[in-house]
Amino acid sequence: MEKLVPRPSAVATVVKAALKQPRTSDASRLAPEAAAPGIIGQPEIGRRLSRARHDRGWTLARLSAESGVAIATLSKVENARSGASFDTVARVARALGLRFDDILSPDSPSLAKGRRAVTRAGEGVGFGFGSYDYLVPCGELTQKAMVPLIMTIKAREVLPPESWASHAGEEYIHVLEGEIDLHTECYEVSRLRAGDSAYIDSTMRHAFVNAGEGVARILSICLASSLEELFPGRV
Repeated sequence: MEKLVPRPSAVATVVKAALKQPRTSDASRLAPEAAAPGIIGQPEIGRRLSRARHDRGWTLARLSAESGVAIATLSKVENARSGASFDTVARVARALGLRFDDILSPDSPSLAKGRRAVTRAGEGVGFGFGSYDYLVPCGELTQKAMVPLIMTIKAREVLPPESWASHAGEEYIHVLEGEIDLHTECYEVSRLRAGDSAYIDSTMRHAFVNAGEGVARILSICLASSLEELFPGRV
């Protein structure tokens, strides 16, 4: 049985710091990865955010005031000089009047009930932030009741707890390939192998680390009525 570790303060419901992009010297800490077709990289995300900002006639200072993201960070993200977390991009998107879905798939429609989406193997909308790469299946549907993500875990060492993810709702985690360590702020680390799964309160800070020799991939399903609920005030 996992040991409950006392913590000094209440669980934070908002991420206090964006996931740090690994330094060049940290490259050895990341798992080997194959080129993923269709992945939206930092340069493309930065261009889309910059284009949306210019379309509104906003300066970086105005966007910083509206989003709560530092001007220096915004400049680096737009120019692909620094990585940005899911949280950071979502906050900027909301300030610009966009959903996170709009950044990933600008032409994605919001559909009524009776909808269906099929994603074939290897398809989906991809993007990468620091320690993880994400593939979003069924991206043509927005405002879903669940947010499914296929994540490739690149990190080989865990970041400081203040950099871990935290968001509203609950999260189901299923290991598809390799081995990972699941770190949470309330429990000791759990080693999960292919076929293993976990279910967590995702307001509890959490992070994943590749604990095997090869690629580690997980299916993460976040329960929320929309991305707006999953990331309140940031999507």
